[in-house]
Amino acid sequence: DERDELITKRDEVQQNLYSAVEELILEVDHLPLSERSRTLQELSASTEMLYGQGSEADDSEEVFQQFFKWKNVKMKKLICVRNDTDTALQILADWFSGILKCLDLMSEVSSDLEEVVGNADEILKKVELAICEELDTDLNEHDEAEKGIIMSAYNKVMHKVCQEQSMIAVIQNRYLASVEFKNQAEEWLNRRPDINNLLSIKKTVKILKAQLRWKLVEKNNFEESDDYSEFEMARIKEEIADLRNRVLQEVSKEQEEYEKLTYLVQKWFPELPLLYPEAGILNYMNSGGLLTRSLERDLLDAEPMKELSTKRPLVCSEIQGQKVLLKGYSVDVSSEAKVIERVAKYHRAWDQQKERSGLLQLLFLLFCKARFKLMSDPLVYLMVPYYPGASLGALQADTPLTLEEALKVMKGVAQGLQTLHGANIVHGSLHGNNVFAVNRNQGVVGDFDFTKSEEQRAAANTMVVSTLSLVSPELKMGQPASPASDMYAYGCLLFWLCIQNQEFGTKEDGTPDVDVVVVDDKVKSLLLNLFCCNRLTAEQVLRHDCFLVVDAIPVSPQPGEEHEPCEEYDSEKTDERK
Repeated sequence: DERDELITKRDEVQQNLYSAVEELILEVDHLPLSERSRTLQELSASTEMLYGQGSEADDSEEVFQQFFKWKNVKMKKLICVRNDTDTALQILADWFSGILKCLDLMSEVSSDLEEVVGNADEILKKVELAICEELDTDLNEHDEAEKGIIMSAYNKVMHKVCQEQSMIAVIQNRYLASVEFKNQAEEWLNRRPDINNLLSIKKTVKILKAQLRWKLVEKNNFEESDDYSEFEMARIKEEIADLRNRVLQEVSKEQEEYEKLTYLVQKWFPELPLLYPEAGILNYMNSGGLLTRSLERDLLDAEPMKELSTKRPLVCSEIQGQKVLLKGYSVDVSSEAKVIERVAKYHRAWDQQKERSGLLQLLFLLFCKARFKLMSDPLVYLMVPYYPGASLGALQADTPLTLEEALKVMKGVAQGLQTLHGANIVHGSLHGNNVFAVNRNQGVVGDFDFTKSEEQRAAANTMVVSTLSLVSPELKMGQPASPASDMYAYGCLLFWLCIQNQEFGTKEDGTPDVDVVVVDDKVKSLLLNLFCCNRLTAEQVLRHDCFLVVDAIPVSPQPGEEHEPCEEYDSEKTDERK
């Protein structure tokens, strides 16, 4: 009842908001905003041609008062001068009229010509002075004080024009947002979403999975049958592959439907997860869109990769042309929520920039059915892209990176750390087996064990490359993991890549002795700033001189790109190779 009451109140608020938006749209439709905006633009352009680019305006309104006062004084002076000119010209006209009368023989009025002509020079002199004064008043340039008054007023006017233009832009943006809101509201105002499409897809997936299981059983039985034939086995495998593809297609549709429902929950109907708990909308949202119950490890064509991990099940498969790894983790009811939270936080950090984030993408989070049985199998699988042979450990053991390649790769790694640290995530487990140099020029920071905290990850004995420990001095002293400790591990990896096979020593605090090895001066400068107490951040590293000539971070390779096989991939397997 309380839920229904809240929904009713929400609907009333939405209806009121819709009415207010409708009223705003009608009101704005009657405003000549576009015409006014054009007028202001023309005004700005014309005044800038006269006075040039304006500067910061004075906040005081006294600027206009000062300008009007100055203008009134100037106008009064100009009027006075013009009056004097008019008077002088009128006297000249009267004088000329008197001359004409004296020279008019037909006129009955007699005038003394000498008296009329006698003051001609004085009259002409006054006229000349009056005209010159008026011209000087009109054409003279303003002095510095007057220029200051005019420019202050001009700057103030331009400031007001900019304010009005900004206000018009705000109104227009809100108008567009209101129109979009109205269109969306009209779709959902008088009807409720349902999960029928989602349930239909789930039903289809269930049927396809049952058919796939049956076909897998048929394949296993046929392999042991006396009537075995290559032709029949090829047909069965083809049917299995087709069923797998159909399952994956339906899973993609399911994800799309979940995204639609997630949008509706966030925008319009927060009650949907409560109304349809069986749909698992809340679990999907909490996982950042990674969790799926429709995919199962046993239904994938998964190949165990025991050589990559000695600590947990790790299988390789292929989904829609992309090689993937499924990494198994054991979780219980109490730790499950924490794992989902960490996975979702990492995935949201990746999702902000996607391929340019510098992070390994997480594809799916699937729960194994063993979670409901007394079995030792892992309970949750994390699906990630698989880049065989691309880990730093594998590359350095086979064909080491050149300095140029190493710098390109480590720029990408710095980008990945910046993405994590910007999302308030400490990696805590950076080493040669979970940092990848895809195509030898793109650095990607691998994921970490989401069942462990930052401190637990940092305390693992996998934080080594060759004989070099990646654990920062403060971690050895018991301090918590931090972005700074990640940057120390980053510096150690860069040091390891750049010195190749050179011998090196360590200082008393365990940091590498950079001065005894031969490295590029710019790289040495960066390393010294990563091994000190006040270390550079990932953002500062990206701006360092040694990365200025490095190309921009390329996008991630497309699914299906092949790499040479690799013996190491597990993020927790100790890298014993230099």
